[in-house]
Amino acid sequence: MARSSKIKRVVFRGRSLKGWIALLASAVCIVALSVDASASTSPAANGSTADCQSGTSQSGFTRVYIALRNGQDGSGKSADDARDGSSLEKFDRILRCYSEGCNDPAAPNKSVSKTDNLIVCLGPGTFRTEGSYDYVIYVPHSSNRGFALGKGWKVHGSGADKTTVQLSSYLPARTVPNPRNVPAGTATGVVFSTSSDDASDIEVSDLTIDDNYPELKSLANKDGIKALNLEAVQLRSDRGHNWIHDINVLHTSGEIGTIDEKWETFPVWIYSVKVGTLPQENVGNVVERVNMSSYGGGQCTAIAVANAVADVRNNRVDGYQIAYGGWALGPAHFHDNIAVGTEYGFNIDSLVNRGVVIERNLIVHPRKCGIVIGGSATYADFIIKDN
Repeated sequence: MARSSKIKRVVFRGRSLKGWIALLASAVCIVALSVDASASTSPAANGSTADCQSGTSQSGFTRVYIALRNGQDGSGKSADDARDGSSLEKFDRILRCYSEGCNDPAAPNKSVSKTDNLIVCLGPGTFRTEGSYDYVIYVPHSSNRGFALGKGWKVHGSGADKTTVQLSSYLPARTVPNPRNVPAGTATGVVFSTSSDDASDIEVSDLTIDDNYPELKSLANKDGIKALNLEAVQLRSDRGHNWIHDINVLHTSGEIGTIDEKWETFPVWIYSVKVGTLPQENVGNVVERVNMSSYGGGQCTAIAVANAVADVRNNRVDGYQIAYGGWALGPAHFHDNIAVGTEYGFNIDSLVNRGVVIERNLIVHPRKCGIVIGGSATYADFIIKDN
């Protein structure tokens, strides 16, 4: 995201803003001072506990239980008879079958059709995965590696302190162009990403996502890979109604962005790329109670929203380059969040943005600025208060 040019219009309302605001030629930089956190409600009455509770069911949904069972593969219809996800290949194959459909002549009872509205219930322990690997929306998926999230999928762990999904490989870019269109000699990895632009109503909750930067960086060095972008949850959708909550995110990285800022990374991201649409067409998105730490380094915005409407609340980002931000925002709301030791606590600097509210956030020891608003774009009817 470019950080230059001039603000067009911003309306600030709030307490004691005089003296907080330094109007620069290129941006507005506000250093946040205090926060008054408040409770918030979730967008659904029945959350992950109800989704995965034995004996309950949701009309129109399929449910599969996956556990670490050391080769004992069950039906997946209950926690006691869960599918076996004890290896990278087994875990990814189970989810890829539901995402794309699969026919297994050796085990016809495990063959499934492409499935929307899937509830995935993960047991305790660490599940290793290749994430989306080489899956790119609108590009045929030719390998039997990785998986992508379908429409209406709900992926629940047993708790962020109990279930970990760990990235165990990356997709190297050997030539240009390549599926992710990054420089040759670099590599990318994403744990959870969408299968299509129609994949709305997705929920990811109650687990830790470990992008495994220390291990993968060591492998990359041996493999001649000079930079890694490792991301956690990227929900690209034109339809919205996505909910990311109660997760820990560890060991992401944005090293390719140090080569060129256009490859800046967004470890937790809700966005739409549909040309000609308004943010108000991608509504009902919530990101809450996400804790992000142990950043591997590079250019990034840890939690980002683009061409969408979202409520980003009660999250904590520690040590990333930029904690929160986005572009092409409608009436988005960033509140009751914490940023510690970041360069910027919040950044917005591109395209048309209207009705953004930034309030009650705590930004501790930013290395450069607390809040940055500016660029060759539109910033209208902003409310910034009580930070």
